[in-house]
Amino acid sequence: MNTLILGYGKTGRAVYDYLNNQTNPGSLDRVFVYDDVLTDNKINALNKAADLKAHKNAVFFNKTNYKVFMEKYCRDISRCIASPGIERNHNVISKLKKYNIPVYSEIEFAYKMLNSKEHKEAAKIIAITGTNGKTTTTTLCEKAINKAGLSKTTFVGGNLGVPFISGVKDFNDFILEISSFQLEWVYDFKPDIAVLLNVEDDHLDRYENFDEYRLTKYKLFKNLKQTDAAILNYDDYNSRILKGVVGSKAILFGLDENKCDAYFKEDAIHLRFKDITGFDATIPLKNVKDKRRFVIYDMLAAACSLALFGVSPEDIASACAEYELLKHRVEYIGSVGDIEFYDDSKATNPAAVVSALKSLSETGEGDKDIVLILGGKDKGFNYECLIQPIKNSVKACVLIGETKNIIKDTLNGYVPLFMAGDMECAVKESFLYLINDRKRVNKGIVLLSPASSSFDMFKDYNERGDVFKKCYEGLKEEA
Repeated sequence: MNTLILGYGKTGRAVYDYLNNQTNPGSLDRVFVYDDVLTDNKINALNKAADLKAHKNAVFFNKTNYKVFMEKYCRDISRCIASPGIERNHNVISKLKKYNIPVYSEIEFAYKMLNSKEHKEAAKIIAITGTNGKTTTTTLCEKAINKAGLSKTTFVGGNLGVPFISGVKDFNDFILEISSFQLEWVYDFKPDIAVLLNVEDDHLDRYENFDEYRLTKYKLFKNLKQTDAAILNYDDYNSRILKGVVGSKAILFGLDENKCDAYFKEDAIHLRFKDITGFDATIPLKNVKDKRRFVIYDMLAAACSLALFGVSPEDIASACAEYELLKHRVEYIGSVGDIEFYDDSKATNPAAVVSALKSLSETGEGDKDIVLILGGKDKGFNYECLIQPIKNSVKACVLIGETKNIIKDTLNGYVPLFMAGDMECAVKESFLYLINDRKRVNKGIVLLSPASSSFDMFKDYNERGDVFKKCYEGLKEEA
């Protein structure tokens, strides 16, 4: 079977490695690899390397030789594995559609390969999606799996870290973080436990509207059977409405003990799973240092998933107790005098900013005067949902990036606004505003929570957060 790998980043390379390891010497199966950003020199080097490694059936191509390649090989392609970053209207995709050549996501392809593999027992899959909180929830699951001694048989990856396909050969069970991009070309993929944390405005530069984005998230649940489980956030409307739709058991988590199967109360997570697993359970969180609301939701989702997976309440509690907030997620990085600095660079949509502002009000340390740094790459958001939270808890906003004028038009008149050309200027402007505010009696906070992606100014949100931290360090040295 001839396979076209579309995109040669982390995912594409993992698929390429898998196929090369599976192909028998002398096989007539061919592997074609296309990537927009590969240079001609890199293409030549990759083709030579493929020959040297005896992968003589591998052919790499890019924009330069795209037309020649498609004319020569297109009709010989049996399937295409598209990387998550590939646009759905990509030229290669359009060409493949003319010849009715199926396009799969790496998640779908890995699932097909998993089902074609001989297992002593059926694989069990937890798949976690949502606009915000996916990585934290998946990381919590990984900690508990390690506590339970299941790490040798359970693969943790997907959108987080290592692609799904890399674990198919050596692992039997899987915990996967899944993005909407990975669900676009999914048809048969079916987890045993599907988790939806929340659905908020995001990626509207890729999707026609919010409904298209939401329906893409819902594809994770379309193949569930009665023996499977859908874990849904009762406190998120776009999550809980699936309860009456999915073909599986629906488990609701949240803060209302009267409405939820799993809820947080009196410093503990309570699981009412007797009808599902044969037991109820209480998971104490008294040793958890960070009990902000967004953390509790992620712990609730992880606890539900893990209990159904077979992890003991004791191991779940131990994993939660050792939880440390991941970098760039409302991360306290230090202070200058009575002004604290928080890095929330991971907040790439407005809903994440609202959550960050709520979390800073939940620390119980009294009122705070917040200067919020907003802005980045335009993803097509409507920022009006920020007006009320900002009016309630923000003293001023400093705007950067591609979206600064859009955000300015939305927030103008509600709060003082300042424009900055780069991160260093934004950090200094925020700090000076708080220093020079003679009426200020509360603790000051400079919060980077951009409500936008980072690609207009930075490689990714990690780099944006790291630059923010460097600016803070520079400011601290000057103070």
